[in-house]
Amino acid sequence: MISKLLKIFITLLVIFAVTVWLISRAHPIILKWVIGSARDIGKPVNATVYTNGKESPDIKVYKVDNAYWDGEKTNDYVLSLNEFDVEGMLKFINIDLKEKWVGRPICTNTDCYDFINGYLFQSETGGRFADFRDDMKGYNFNPQLNFTKKRIKFNVPPNQLKFDSIRIELK
Repeated sequence: MISKLLKIFITLLVIFAVTVWLISRAHPIILKWVIGSARDIGKPVNATVYTNGKESPDIKVYKVDNAYWDGEKTNDYVLSLNEFDVEGMLKFINIDLKEKWVGRPICTNTDCYDFINGYLFQSETGGRFADFRDDMKGYNFNPQLNFTKKRIKFNVPPNQLKFDSIRIELK
């Protein structure tokens, strides 16, 4: 009887270990989320994005208003630009309305950002950004951020994307 229960337990343990291994290979950020070093930002908000004045439905806007690990409230938006990234460095853009800056993440691989069932997950490392204005880690470029409650406008560094300006109309 005990031998049979032990075999069942070991089988279930192996199945669990294989499942965790497969999930971590496909979506490494899930394990970070489970242990608390990543967060679920959620689904895109209802917004219309324009690039160079033309509507760009492939750019998704995510609202980040809850605190990260330090407990401080934020007023950020994350843009997903996978379709437009030329250099591999601007898959995402962070817009910090509280501190009034636009920047790029220091990490964009699947350990830092991943989409799972339409939800955007971001690791603690992925949540760190370099301001476009920074001359060392950014682009030494002033994006001329301008915003109201319903509209956000800024420029992007030249030759980094297939366009040079973004306007977001929030609904």
